[in-house]
Amino acid sequence: MTLVRLERLRSPGALAPRECGDCTACCTLMAVTELRKPSRRACDHVGREGCAIHPERPASCREFHCLWLRGAVAGDEALRPDALGVMFDYFVTRGTGETHVLAFELWPGALDEPAARGIIAELGRAHEVRLSYRDGRWSAVGGE
Repeated sequence: MTLVRLERLRSPGALAPRECGDCTACCTLMAVTELRKPSRRACDHVGREGCAIHPERPASCREFHCLWLRGAVAGDEALRPDALGVMFDYFVTRGTGETHVLAFELWPGALDEPAARGIIAELGRAHEVRLSYRDGRWSAVGGE
């Protein structure tokens, strides 16, 4: 079974009809400069119902789409970040054109689960995948 659609990595937005739903993984993992929110800290505006400032959220929040939302991670909501325990991201550094594939662990051990390992292995055939563990460690796989 194919878990990754490489052609969707650079997609600028969500694959219809995918929506975040009640997933708020990026609200904790990503830094938000406009709100002075550091990475790996829950946003002050996120609650049980999601983002309390959603209509007025900063541009960096509006423009961010994880790989599940973009459709690059195939499958149903079982592979959505809040269910999988891993949020995948892909971006290109302006100026250098360097590509980056990141896998952020939401809870300890999630990167080692079979579904996450399958996605990492598929992504790793085409790109180096940097793994960000919940305890602060980093490692890299693939990209040979």
